Amino acid sequence: MKIVAALLLTTLFAIRPQTRLQSPIESTARELLTNFARGQFQSATSDFNDDLRPIVTPAVLAQVKAQLDQQVGAFYLVKEAHPRIVDGFRAIELIAKFDKAPVSVVVVFDAFDRVGAVYFNPILAPVVDPALEAVAREVLTNFTAGRYDDAVKPFDAEMRKQLSPAKMAGLAASVAEKFGTFVSVTEVHQKLETFRIIDMVLSYTKAPVSYRVTFDAQGRVTALRIAPFVKY
Repeated sequence: MKIVAALLLTTLFAIRPQTRLQSPIESTARELLTNFARGQFQSATSDFNDDLRPIVTPAVLAQVKAQLDQQVGAFYLVKEAHPRIVDGFRAIELIAKFDKAPVSVVVVFDAFDRVGAVYFNPILAPVVDPALEAVAREVLTNFTAGRYDDAVKPFDAEMRKQLSPAKMAGLAASVAEKFGTFVSVTEVHQKLETFRIIDMVLSYTKAPVSYRVTFDAQGRVTALRIAPFVKY
């Protein structure tokens, strides 16, 4: 489905979440991660099986934590937990929020629900493509300067139909009313979903703004989103 560029002013509705029961192995995986993050390495190895314990010692875990501390910073919380099958064995993948980047923590269990393997894999953002960033900044510069005919030039044909210069002018008026005047770009990130995406955080006089530009394989803009910035 084609994404139409629009100003997203989202109303949030509170819904009482349903309680989800943890499986015993998920509880074990979470406890392992908590002990690891606290530096309680002896406790972190308490559920290791006899094959893993001599290999991944508390000293080894301390080295792994030192590397993660340098690479992704401090641990905050577990955002997601998913059951997995790894080499025929049950596993739990925890997506953990750290200061600089999320980490995939995969805990693999043997037939007796003892920990047979554990993996810590930072989920690092792709390196920002300078060519795509340049196009995203060009669109932004022309948009904030009121040069709407120039702003739509990198769009593909479908986007030009959906977001004409006149509609860009209306979008700019809505942005100005809600967020004030553009000040600067404060963050730039790239994501790879179905298409390549440049995500920017923009400083405006009233509130920060999330600015997202989606590109096709030929580097043409296929979607544009401007929305309130929410830090997760």
